[in-house]
Amino acid sequence: MAASKAAGSRRQQVLTFRVGAARLAASAADVIEVLRPVRVIRVPHAPAGLAGVASVRGAVVPVLSLARLLGGEEAASGAASRLLLLQAEEPVALTVDEVGALAQLDAGADQAAGGLYAHEDGALRLIDLAELLRREFAGLVRRGAGPDRAEPAQPRRQAAKDERGFLAFTLADQAYALPLAEVGEVITLPDHLATLPRTDAAMVGAGSLRGALLPIVSLRALLGLGIAASDQRGARVVVAHVGGSRVGLLVDRLNSILRVPADSVGAVPAVLNRGRGEAQIQSICRLPDGRGLVSILSGARLFRDDTVAHILANGGPDRHEAPDMNPDGRATTGDRVVVFQLGDEEYGLPVDAVEEVVRLPDTLTRVPKAPGFIEGVMNLRGQVLPVIDQRRRFGVAGSGTGRRRVIVTRINGKLAGFAVDGVSEILALPADRVSETPDFSQPGDAEGAPVFSRIANLETADGAGRMILLIEPQALLDRAERDLLAALDAALKGDDAPAGSDAMTGSAAP
Repeated sequence: MAASKAAGSRRQQVLTFRVGAARLAASAADVIEVLRPVRVIRVPHAPAGLAGVASVRGAVVPVLSLARLLGGEEAASGAASRLLLLQAEEPVALTVDEVGALAQLDAGADQAAGGLYAHEDGALRLIDLAELLRREFAGLVRRGAGPDRAEPAQPRRQAAKDERGFLAFTLADQAYALPLAEVGEVITLPDHLATLPRTDAAMVGAGSLRGALLPIVSLRALLGLGIAASDQRGARVVVAHVGGSRVGLLVDRLNSILRVPADSVGAVPAVLNRGRGEAQIQSICRLPDGRGLVSILSGARLFRDDTVAHILANGGPDRHEAPDMNPDGRATTGDRVVVFQLGDEEYGLPVDAVEEVVRLPDTLTRVPKAPGFIEGVMNLRGQVLPVIDQRRRFGVAGSGTGRRRVIVTRINGKLAGFAVDGVSEILALPADRVSETPDFSQPGDAEGAPVFSRIANLETADGAGRMILLIEPQALLDRAERDLLAALDAALKGDDAPAGSDAMTGSAAP
């Protein structure tokens, strides 16, 4: 009988740890690494068992709350808290309160990878971690199965005919813009710049952008607008494509993306084409509703003089014109996203999905009986624009402060505005730094693309890293919310509500 027992079990080396009052162990062969707590990026709408995602050795790894998976509550992180990186059906990190020591246990010979052991009443119980993941996160155990996971829809903004797109910014309290086609990305001013000898007075210095040299030029100086104040906390660098090179244009403040009818852009009056600054202006944009004028610049005109043209020779190669392609013909480099903030987290929307970015008005028109995440409606050039409080939608604590913005998108032909804490930059994401997010779908989830299908894991100078959750615009409003917007639109126009919906609540009829 003893021999039979020995045949059915084996001595196994395990790593012991504690979660709350529970004493557990994992096979040492399944433990990839034990880590001190790292920054965890929260994923909105994720199941309670998911603490978030983290960057571990350059890879994006889901961080799971083992306490919640086992039916308890997550304790506050302490000095002994650790992350246990395990090889389950894919690498996962478990939050644990304390790591013990290596020990030997009599374990079943047929234990699956990623299994855990629990000491309960003097007995040893096997916990099937894969089954826990199936119960909470169906996608984590079927990832890579192909047909089981829907491909995220490629965002396509429905542009108006004869429309022009510009990136607007401020110089010396005046509004200027560059055509979006000439803009690669927008970044913050690097902390460290190399000064180049014997260069034009407009040359600020040179920085590094993903391993390539980026010359940075003062747009103020090029336009003869004087020297900026020493406090440049709001300054941004617009990375422009000029000829076959990239050059950074230092501006005082980033304003918004503008999309305007082509007939609102006209030639510069001849009388203005005389001074050093005015000669660089390519055209004038008349903003709707008499909101003012914006001077449209051109990179080719800015750098046509011999005195500054040599600056471009120091620029990195322009990857905008010839991106690498993957087998299905889509570009794999230079995906451009508008980066915005909600609390301490960063998110990205494809530039092509953004109609424009505007300031959040001081007051919005409230809609009676609308759900709490509908902040109100605003007038956008004669159109009623529903404004969604994205903080509330993503469960971000507190209220937004400072220069809040509304990101205007067009989803399924409907305009929608998303109120965010701020819009900081436009980034061109290297393909090798963007990966799929783990599939956090739960059993019984409705079909459709996830809101967060990809994540950018970027390197930073301090080595801390930076993660940006990339949003699928088509999935940002789920079916109920899209029905709600349609109902609100019909109600505000005085039309009949769509069949099967309540005009004010958007609830579908059973």
